[in-house]
Amino acid sequence: MDLPEDLYRAPPYKLKGQVHHIGHVDVADIAKLLATKTDEEWAENALRQQQFRVHKDTESLVLKWSANTSTDTPVETTRHYADFEPLLRPVLELIQNEYRYERPVIRKAMFAKLKAGGQISDHMDGAVALRMVHRIHIPIVTHERVHFFINDIDHSFKVGDVIEIDNTKYHSVRNNGSEDRIHLIIDYYHT
Repeated sequence: MDLPEDLYRAPPYKLKGQVHHIGHVDVADIAKLLATKTDEEWAENALRQQQFRVHKDTESLVLKWSANTSTDTPVETTRHYADFEPLLRPVLELIQNEYRYERPVIRKAMFAKLKAGGQISDHMDGAVALRMVHRIHIPIVTHERVHFFINDIDHSFKVGDVIEIDNTKYHSVRNNGSEDRIHLIIDYYHT
């Protein structure tokens, strides 16, 4: 028996296209606070880099985390979330205004740094818990030499753009510049 290609997608949560522009926010204060974080803080949680080879050129400053195993996995909040929480309010309000969930849940939130000259190889997110969420990217630090490909189409995202990507499609990133790229990534869902 042939199974549907997108058996593990969770319509209507995923996009009809590759990206969905939700809006734009001022991230200057987030960037300033992020610049105070030490190399040690960026290295505190290397689980993503250790488990997934595609993330070998990245570092994560984790705010909220949930294992990718199932929809009922508990969400852990790190000490860094309290630092950023007031600055994240405009971002979260914009996202909530878009989706209007009665009981929204942030399953994951992290700053993802792609090192200068680094890349994230082509992959698609396979875990059910990653396919059921809105995977939202907000560039905090970026430049024109960062290339974000979804199904081989290069997308250019600007600082402060709030964009949902379809992480069930093949995607990759190349940072051809001399400056690290940092995105805030939020996995948004509802109970």
